[in-house]
Amino acid sequence: MGGDIIKTLIFNGSPRANGDTTFLISELVSKLKGEVRIVNTYKSKIEPCSDCRYCWEKAGCCIDDEMQSVYKDIIKCDNIVIASPVYFSELTGSLLNVLSRLQCFYANRRFLGIQQIIKEKTGALILCGGGDGEPDKAEETGITLLKMIRARHIKTIFSLKTDTLSAKNDVKAINDIAGLADILNRYL
Repeated sequence: MGGDIIKTLIFNGSPRANGDTTFLISELVSKLKGEVRIVNTYKSKIEPCSDCRYCWEKAGCCIDDEMQSVYKDIIKCDNIVIASPVYFSELTGSLLNVLSRLQCFYANRRFLGIQQIIKEKTGALILCGGGDGEPDKAEETGITLLKMIRARHIKTIFSLKTDTLSAKNDVKAINDIAGLADILNRYL
């Protein structure tokens, strides 16, 4: 990610390549301008935070894996989207494992006085779920994670009851994705 074009970073917490969450991400990407990077948390080689407390004493994170390049993209990007199925009223475990590594931004700011993320970002959530699960906790967690990386939450798109209405047939969610793309295509 580089240059003067709009940059969007999307965290995909879905294990299904052809699932509802992935469909809505694809809809969004097809409407976005600029550069887009998708971090698929189920396929990435990113370890969860081990609470080693390296970031309490030194800038960054000591775990040397794919997250190092994601950190750079977080710092540079304009937009961040967290997308996830809702499992037991929460974001997926894989997504939470990867995003636990955002802890270094908090610890660096809190213990070292280092603010690594200078530029505020625009943030959004895409949440899909079936059954009778409630998405409120997942949304709350997503908003907290966005706040951790200076992404101002502007919208959550829901496609719920996907056990009876696929996201591909959820007209409201698809229209909401188009509206989100319009917002993300603008500079802050």
